[in-house]
Amino acid sequence: MFCTQQKNDLYSLIQPQNRHRDEEVRIAGLGSTQEEIMRYHLLFIFFIPRTVSWTWSEKQLSLQTGSSVTIPCHYDIKYIQHKKYWCYNAGGAFNYCKILAYENTTEDRVTVTDYPAQSLFTVTMRDLQSGDTGMYWCAVEIGGLTELDDKTDLYLTVQSDPDLSVLESSVSGQEGGSVSVQCLYSAGYQNEQKWWCRSKDQRCYTVGRTDTSQNSAVQISDDGRSSFSVEMSGLQKSDAGWYWCKTGDLQVPVHLSITQGHSVHSIMAACLTVLLLLMLLAGVGFWIRRKRRTTTEEKQTEIRKKNPGQDGHTETKDLSYSTVIFNTDKKKINQRSPEIQTCFPSEDPVTYSTLSTMKRRTEL
Repeated sequence: MFCTQQKNDLYSLIQPQNRHRDEEVRIAGLGSTQEEIMRYHLLFIFFIPRTVSWTWSEKQLSLQTGSSVTIPCHYDIKYIQHKKYWCYNAGGAFNYCKILAYENTTEDRVTVTDYPAQSLFTVTMRDLQSGDTGMYWCAVEIGGLTELDDKTDLYLTVQSDPDLSVLESSVSGQEGGSVSVQCLYSAGYQNEQKWWCRSKDQRCYTVGRTDTSQNSAVQISDDGRSSFSVEMSGLQKSDAGWYWCKTGDLQVPVHLSITQGHSVHSIMAACLTVLLLLMLLAGVGFWIRRKRRTTTEEKQTEIRKKNPGQDGHTETKDLSYSTVIFNTDKKKINQRSPEIQTCFPSEDPVTYSTLSTMKRRTEL
């Protein structure tokens, strides 16, 4: 058996063999194995323990009931191989917490994901309820009796109308472009200083315009009533990461991702590619037309060689058309009425035509 202290500072007895995994306890950041805890309590019983103090930056988050939140937890690069965990701190002078989830696992409504390349892990809590209000640890397990776990304390307040929130907890911008974030605050924070802080180096910007060393700029504007906006322009890839909207003692995490932009060089390269394709198509079209013309000329030359008497053209003789009236009755011809006889005045020019009849041969 060993002793722990609850919020009411009363000691209770806990059977180690009855503890469930999700109720694993870490005391003052020390090892969580039963042997280590028993050794610690033996030391506590026989010796007056020296108070161990350390400093940390406590973050206070105001969150909305029913929402989800993702919290970034940074750690030193030397702890890449160490275990990371998210812990609910029951508080009290004895300072212990209940581990909710380890890295790269999901327990109930909590997911912890480690990103070794960025030296950080994130904690996602879903469907937040007022009962989730309390102190938590973002911690890296060090182990042993003499070394404390590396941790950061965060106090979460879950309520229906949070004192600080953001319209979008995850935003995306294009390289070279700009992005805007709007942070909302309650009336009690109208006169508080407003900040926009970068999580990994804790660099903060306040109301006004600030030019950074990376050619990007941060502009913070406060309407003095219920919101302040943050605009980042001239975005660089290095600007990607986690930030905090902050006012007074409250802060809310925001993740910024940067996508590759269309630079002048990339636009020129695209235009040049299109131009080359058009030139190629024009060249192919010209070659096809020339090929067809050459083929036609070769065919005409071949026809002339086969028919030397014909040059491909036929002469057209002038034709004259005459009206011929056939009548086999000579009497009727001689007895034509005067009207018919006068139809053809003698002074008009007369065209004579020779007619020849041909009988169509019957093909056998």
